[in-house]
Amino acid sequence: MLRLRPHHILDIVRNIGNGREIKPHEYGHLLHAVTRELMEDIDRECTLVVGNDDICGPFIHLGKDGRCDDLLRQLSEPVSKQAYNDELDGRILGYLGIEAGTTMRVSDYLRRACADLDGIAEICAHPQEGREQRKRGLEKGLELLGIDAGRSLKKI
Repeated sequence: MLRLRPHHILDIVRNIGNGREIKPHEYGHLLHAVTRELMEDIDRECTLVVGNDDICGPFIHLGKDGRCDDLLRQLSEPVSKQAYNDELDGRILGYLGIEAGTTMRVSDYLRRACADLDGIAEICAHPQEGREQRKRGLEKGLELLGIDAGRSLKKI
C-alpha cells in the first residue's frame, strides 16, 4: 500500500491536468512512478501521512534522519521544505476533516478534496502559482482521471 502526503496527490492531479511530462526528476524522487501508478488505478488505497512518503524515498535531499534538508527558495525568505510541507499537509487534512494515518482510496480522497476545490486551491497554491492556476490544473486533472466532483463525499 502506498504512503502518500496529501499535497503530493494534489500535485500529481494538477500535473496531469496541466499536461506535464511524466519523467524522472533530477532530485531522484518517485513522483513520476507514483503518477503512473495512480493513472493506472486511481481507486488504489493509500495511507495519508504528514511526513516523508513513498515519493520521497530516494530523494537526494533526504537526510539520514529521514528529513528533507532542501529549502523552498521561491518564498520571500527561504524555508525548510520539510517544515513547509508538513504544515501544508496538516492544513489540508484538517480542512478535509481527515486524520493523519488514515487509509482510504485515492479516488475517495480526491472526491473529498474537490468538494471544496476553491478552498483546497487556496491552501495549496504557492507564490509561483496562483489559486486559480492551481484550481484549473486540479479540475482538468480530476476530469482526466475520471473523478466526478458532483459525487463528492464530504464525510466518509
